[in-house]
Amino acid sequence: MRRRALLSAAALTTGLAGCLDAAQRQVRGRIDMDHAVAALHPADEPWIRGGLSADENRTYHAELFAEAPPDDADVFTEAYPQREESLDNDVRNDDYSTGFLLLFEVKSSREEAYTAMPTTIHGELAWAGIDGISLPLERYEYGSDLPETVGDADEVVCTMLARYEVRRNPKTATVRVYDEKGSPRSGSLTARSRL
Repeated sequence: MRRRALLSAAALTTGLAGCLDAAQRQVRGRIDMDHAVAALHPADEPWIRGGLSADENRTYHAELFAEAPPDDADVFTEAYPQREESLDNDVRNDDYSTGFLLLFEVKSSREEAYTAMPTTIHGELAWAGIDGISLPLERYEYGSDLPETVGDADEVVCTMLARYEVRRNPKTATVRVYDEKGSPRSGSLTARSRL
């Protein structure tokens, strides 16, 4: 009798959890990756304030933009090459009512230079918790085909900006980098908005 009651309670709890998950997905809506751009630059010429540089011991840096910063100088350093079609233009002029931006940086040696771009093949692009989101990235190696902007730098930083379309912007994102075989190449990194 007790066993039957326990099994019924477990089934009810599992069913309720499934219903709550479905309801949360309905309220939050879909997550669609819209576009992403990346650029490689010398680590001793940091582009992002508080981001990666040659002096930093960190390998990864991530942050969310759910609204435009009051001033580009709050985000980008003087070393950042501002052009008409550039990351700062995307951050400043994005339509944040329909989505958010993930800024991600990875530092490596020149020989191991790579970028990390959004993926739906590895990991799970999904809502996590009440106001969090899980954003998987896939590692792509540059090999010997480095852009001229790197010069002869021994350490490089790849800065990537991705736009995601959502009904409601998250407050945090859990970011993880995977290799081409789907194995995690990094621990989880939590991205938050600096604003």
